Order: sequence, then C-alpha cells, then structure tokens
Amino acid sequence: MFLVKMFKKIFFLTIVLAIFYIIATRPELPQSETSPIDKPEKVMDDVKLQIVNNGGSIYLEYYMIKGFAAEIPESFVQTLEHNPNINSMEEDQLVHTMK
Repeated sequence: MFLVKMFKKIFFLTIVLAIFYIIATRPELPQSETSPIDKPEKVMDDVKLQIVNNGGSIYLEYYMIKGFAAEIPESFVQTLEHNPNINSMEEDQLVHTMK
C-alpha cells in the first residue's frame, strides 16, 4: 500500500513538472500568427470601412471573437485575401452539430 501511494505522488509530481516545463519553454508566436484578439479595433474598423466603400455591406458583427459577416463584391475579395490584418475568410455556410 505504501508503494502505491508513493507511486501516485511521484506520478503526480512528474505530470506537474512536465506541464511547468512545457509552459516555461514554449516559444513565442510570431506576430503574424497571433490571435485576432490582439488586433486593435481600428484595424477592424478600417477593414469594415473598406468593404462598405467598395460596395459591400456588414450584416453581422461578433463580439466574443473579433470578426464580422459581410456581403463583399467578388471583385474586392482578392484584395481582402492579401490584407495582412485578416487572419481568415470563408463563405457563409450551414453548420450542423453531430447527430
């Protein structure tokens, strides 16, 4: 019984130390790969303004994540795809939960 308790303590300590090591030695992400949460509101406002100025419209804004849904003219989509401030773009689609 003593050996089982000792093994559990050693195992727990090993896990804690491994997690600490991973957290302490993880590399910092380059700026281009950081979360959109780090982007200032002005960047979002500039992109939305560009969309509206080029004939698009914003029809839904997300606040938990920095993002929005918009109707964008086909001619302006490629311009936005090359914008370094945009992490990703995708077409609206119907999403289902697993059944």
